[in-house]
Amino acid sequence: MTRDEADVRQIVAAQVAGWNRGDAGAWSANCDPDIAFTNILGMRWDTQAGFEARHAEMFRGVFADSQLMVAIERLRFPEPNLVLVELLTTLTGFRALPPGITATAEGRLVTRMLEVLTKRDGHWLITACHNTAVMPQGR
Repeated sequence: MTRDEADVRQIVAAQVAGWNRGDAGAWSANCDPDIAFTNILGMRWDTQAGFEARHAEMFRGVFADSQLMVAIERLRFPEPNLVLVELLTTLTGFRALPPGITATAEGRLVTRMLEVLTKRDGHWLITACHNTAVMPQGR
């Protein structure tokens, strides 16, 4: 494993740890200030501050005390300072789901998340994140 791959995997692990503590600051700590984020409903935020604020709201509400598990399905470096990270996420312990989003029979929310990270001044930052719910019939 290269140093860059290890660094990127550590960022993903830090995000998961932040989510599982309900810590929006930790969840968004490695985001570019101008991150482009699209959630499972197709809503977008174009700043790290907006990304963090939205998650803080969710951690106080429907996703309070939820637990996130993440599997890195693919990690690819098309350029030395660019990495695409394809994640399969599973969320449990949520209080509710948004209208139109369906949990699995086991009560889990499954999503596919694509994170794009760029390396600047020796540090990897999440510059884009797109999350899509995997509906039970589509699995």
